[in-house]
Amino acid sequence: MLVLLTAASVAVRADAPAAPVRLTKDGHFKQRPVWSHDGKEVLFTRHRAGKIELVVIAADGSDEKTITTGKFPEYDASWSPDAARIAFTLVSQSGTQGNLDVFIANADGSQPKKLAGDQGKLSHEEYPAWSPDGKQIAFSSTFEGNQELYVVEIDGSNRRRLTSDPGLDAHPAWSPDGRRIALATNRWGDFEIAVMDADGGNLTRLTESRGLDDYPVFSPDGRRIAFLSNRDGNYEIYVMEEDGTNPVNVTRDASIDNFPAWTGDGKLAFVSNRLQGFDIYVVSAP
Repeated sequence: MLVLLTAASVAVRADAPAAPVRLTKDGHFKQRPVWSHDGKEVLFTRHRAGKIELVVIAADGSDEKTITTGKFPEYDASWSPDAARIAFTLVSQSGTQGNLDVFIANADGSQPKKLAGDQGKLSHEEYPAWSPDGKQIAFSSTFEGNQELYVVEIDGSNRRRLTSDPGLDAHPAWSPDGRRIALATNRWGDFEIAVMDADGGNLTRLTESRGLDDYPVFSPDGRRIAFLSNRDGNYEIYVMEEDGTNPVNVTRDASIDNFPAWTGDGKLAFVSNRLQGFDIYVVSAP
């Protein structure tokens, strides 16, 4: 489920934090930046000149490489723990309709292979998240009608359904120890953040706000979760404890701040349009 946010504005608070460091400067729309586990590289999606492509840069913003290999859009990628491979969503054409499948490839985009796709009827598989042990990939799928979360072995075997609810479940994120998966779900009305065991059991609601809460991601130590929220009237990045307590607005800016990520050294990254166009920024986490 790709969410493109429209502009909103609020007054900047007097106690706003220090300005984040701008990592990219081309201004093209970006989504889902992900740091490699060694903290040396950043993988993200960029929309440019009608194309949706995967890009890798060094952690300081240098040495850019476009790794998209085909003519179809590729986006929302995730590193393997050893950064040797990536998993991503590919939008191929099925008749007159775009068809979303999960692929894996080498880190440079070579040798792409479909991991999860249609099994009979047309379905959408997207937003893959690689498990910390490198053995499984979680993703969302409409394979059985409703959008639910699934997990599959990296050879494509043993596909298992994790959630079962009339609401939409999306954007899985593994805890560093591999025992839990955070997700966004609208089973309680609007989108909220929840967490469950890696086998889909013990699903627990973490947020309860009047706005949208989405795109959860665990900190490297597993003690906190960053997420997107517009609970204060603007799209901001929040950080809360792993149990959902003590949510803090980290970005506090009149711009659109979206797609939170953690850097290898525990800083917080996000995509923002605060300086003409959408770029990746990094700021110290509270």
